[in-house]
Amino acid sequence: MKDPLETDERVETRSAISIAALLAAILVLLVLVRPSLTVTIALIVGLILTVMLHEAGHMIVAKKSGMKVTEFFLGFGPRIWSFRRGETEYGIKAIPAGGYVRIIGMSSIEEVDPQDEARTYRAAPFPKRLATILAGIAVNLLIAFVLIFFVLLRVGTPQGLNTTVSSVTAKAPAAIAGFQAGDRVLSIDGHKINRWEDVPRLVQPRAGESTRFVVERDGKEVVLNATPEARSTSDSNGFVGIAPGETRKSLGLIGSLRESVVTMWDGTVATGQGLARIFSPSGVERQVSDVTRAGPHPQAPAGVDVQRPRSVIGIVSIGDQIVRGDIWTFLFLLATINLFLALFNMVPLLPFDGGHAAVACYEAAMSKIKGRAVRVDYRRLVPLTAAVLAVLLVFGASTMFLDIREIITGS
Repeated sequence: MKDPLETDERVETRSAISIAALLAAILVLLVLVRPSLTVTIALIVGLILTVMLHEAGHMIVAKKSGMKVTEFFLGFGPRIWSFRRGETEYGIKAIPAGGYVRIIGMSSIEEVDPQDEARTYRAAPFPKRLATILAGIAVNLLIAFVLIFFVLLRVGTPQGLNTTVSSVTAKAPAAIAGFQAGDRVLSIDGHKINRWEDVPRLVQPRAGESTRFVVERDGKEVVLNATPEARSTSDSNGFVGIAPGETRKSLGLIGSLRESVVTMWDGTVATGQGLARIFSPSGVERQVSDVTRAGPHPQAPAGVDVQRPRSVIGIVSIGDQIVRGDIWTFLFLLATINLFLALFNMVPLLPFDGGHAAVACYEAAMSKIKGRAVRVDYRRLVPLTAAVLAVLLVFGASTMFLDIREIITGS
């Protein structure tokens, strides 16, 4: 692809280095002052690596196929820093909204130097074009599989929740009462706790009432008094802000491989169902309702609605709540993001990779049927591509708006 924000302007090198050094210093300072931001920064770095490895997949296969790759950049807009190796320019641009690799002749309407025509994407045989287009998706799927396998091999598979507290929500009643990660809940107001499901069953009816918890900590019983809070103005069920631990089963090498395949398949099905739900009439209606509503969402406990779609801003914002300081959960989250990006890119419409793959397959099939080379006139696809981009832009902007509003207002 080409940089849609291409400009001849170039940020002065010394200024770029100074800005980069200042940003790095600020990030280090923020981590030292607020350690919880470590997850946020790690997620940002992980997302950048995910995008650039996806683009690297396209670039490597294109080069191996004899295509000419002229640019490989992180970001869009004015160049901050770059260098040239061979015929490819590598670098960083000013707007960190993703990245791209430029392969010449991606469409039939792109003007190319006649001397380079033989090395264009459009001039390559069908198998090489298809491999180049699907390489980015393949990279994301590979990353997802490897991360899932590594996590399963290391920590096993969940077998159910237990009564040990895995994390405590900051400023929640449990945090105020002195709960700590690792506490095992023994009883609530004299009722013995045998399984985690007993905890919400006993806590939910007690919003606003002081409640006596007995926990085991370092082999000793500790008494803690907490007052559950109502989840929202429309949900009177009480909560204290503790999360359960998980009992896990070790799988071994073969078991981890088998479970990784099952997890990838389950994730694929869940992603497909999620996308269908989001872009269904009811999903669109809910998105519009969320954007236009004035007050807190009625289904948003403690101000966070985990069901609605999230932009990159939203993922980074709630990443710490999801990860809870656990490196294995962090890696699994990155795997989930890679799987989602791979599947989303498979949508058979331009400008997605799946759209380019669909065009390549159509050209190959029609060329075989007609006995001559058939090339799609991309000018006819411009209206459809523009419509898809418009939908993505509106949906992306509205989702970012909701994420930013949630960060600012908490709902």
